[in-house]
Amino acid sequence: MCQPYFYMKTEFVMKPTKAYILKIDTDLSNEYAKTAADSCDKIGMPWEYFEGLQPTADNDSPWEYVQKQGVKFDNKKPSTKGKAAMATAGHFLIWHKIREENECAIVLEHDALLYHKIDIDIPDNALVCLGYKVKDPENYNHEQIGPPSRLEERSKHGGAHAYALTAATANTLLDNVNNGKRINHIDNQFFLTNNSRGDVRLFITDPIAGIGWLRESTIWGKTAVDNYQPILESFKENYKSKENLGEKKGGGV
Repeated sequence: MCQPYFYMKTEFVMKPTKAYILKIDTDLSNEYAKTAADSCDKIGMPWEYFEGLQPTADNDSPWEYVQKQGVKFDNKKPSTKGKAAMATAGHFLIWHKIREENECAIVLEHDALLYHKIDIDIPDNALVCLGYKVKDPENYNHEQIGPPSRLEERSKHGGAHAYALTAATANTLLDNVNNGKRINHIDNQFFLTNNSRGDVRLFITDPIAGIGWLRESTIWGKTAVDNYQPILESFKENYKSKENLGEKKGGGV
């Protein structure tokens, strides 16, 4: 059984003060991002668009640009290319900004919605997922269940659509990227496996604070419905839908 996370008195913790919305300059991404921004405005969460990278006819690798911005890879030559690599690079650049600004922040991909401010502390060395991926967010009664009251630890989570982290965590993750053997897509490397999290633990807020709204993908031909068990009871009790959650085993600790 998964246990809630209780904070050590000596651990440095913070509350998120801003949301970064990762988008690219296309009609579809701008439309999605506007919806994400509106969800932040509705609850009074300050937000900022973060313009991601796009492949061009001449260059489908983001890594030279990313290194020029201050994200180090030592002598590695990342092999991942294309749209998924560009999205991964966008997360790395947001982590770099969070580290430089010394802040605790939320990262939203353009297709995410934020339902609640996070008024519980986000500890260092924690990657805190904010919710699941669904096709019908209108069927989750976030108003009835209310905002997060605790964190529950996980071993994996389906997607990097919405999460929170501190500057210290961002620094650790970027150090792990620099010292690791390879660079993979953001979901695979940090959320579905622990290839690069190292000592950074993975959590989900309970109840959830946000959601990934599955629509037409700007990267893949088909959107991935993958939510890992155990699904929070608070979510199951307040999500009234016949849609398949794509539940997979292996998310517990």
